[in-house]
Amino acid sequence: ASIRLTRNPKWDAATDPVRTAGPDQIVFQLGQDNTVAAQRLIADSGDDRFAFGAGFVPPAQLVQIQQNASARQRLVTSGPGALAYLAINNRRGPLADVKVRQAIQYAVDKRAYQVATGGALGGELASTLITPGIPGRVEYDLYPADPSGDVAKAKQLLAEAGHPTLNLTLISQNGQQSLAKAQAIQQGLQRAGITVTIKPLESEVFIAEATGDKGDYDLLVSSWQPDFPSANGNIQPLFASSEIGGGGYNLSRYSNPEVDALIEQATAETDPAKAQALWAQADRRIMQDAPVVPLTYTKNSFLHGSGVENFFIGSFPAYPNYLKVSLKQG
Repeated sequence: ASIRLTRNPKWDAATDPVRTAGPDQIVFQLGQDNTVAAQRLIADSGDDRFAFGAGFVPPAQLVQIQQNASARQRLVTSGPGALAYLAINNRRGPLADVKVRQAIQYAVDKRAYQVATGGALGGELASTLITPGIPGRVEYDLYPADPSGDVAKAKQLLAEAGHPTLNLTLISQNGQQSLAKAQAIQQGLQRAGITVTIKPLESEVFIAEATGDKGDYDLLVSSWQPDFPSANGNIQPLFASSEIGGGGYNLSRYSNPEVDALIEQATAETDPAKAQALWAQADRRIMQDAPVVPLTYTKNSFLHGSGVENFFIGSFPAYPNYLKVSLKQG
């Protein structure tokens, strides 16, 4: 299926300083698998020279593109965007113990997770909840370790908590990319004596289980892109107790009255500098409780054909600016 858009005959450059109106027509080819679309754009033949992908380039193709000089020149990658994280269900058995959650911080192999997302092009290693580029973000790391983790520290904390071994369930969307990320988490935790069973779910079921009232899971991998470039968008939806269940995205089921009060205070603060300081304080306070493991600040990569120009990604959000895309002349 496709949708074909043609130039508006009423359009006038004199009254529209934003759009370039480069192409005479735009064809949306719907239902294209991102892997197939990326392979077509890598080949760069026929009409595909004048196309670009609306979806992210998958990790396997990111690796492939690095070995292809032509495609590498046509890859456009954003700065850090969404926070990818491992949510730990704070209400489930041993996971209610902060020492167990802190052990998971050290046991996770962030490097393996990064590789599963396409390496450095897939995202930068994360340690905070507020993402780079958001006003008020403060760089810190409460659980410093080699990017591959600190297994000895993890084992020590688990032993202190009285849980030298654990058996946990990780729900995942049933797609190749999602399962690869889940497996990277699984192998990292296994080294510390934490056995993880991956439970693949179809997308709709996964979302229903993750955001529903029951919370029948131990772990899940998710990511979050704020709707607007404010620390509020990083913190409140993911960690306010009001966002647990009922379709909310507090997937770690984290509840701390002190944090709720900080969120309320920061939201009500009208002085931007004071508000940003409060959000930074909330960020650090939340991570002391270790409800999630920050994994990466994701980067979005898009590929275009050799006949496309003026294809770029703004600083926020981390998506292409379609208004400026045009075709090369000649």
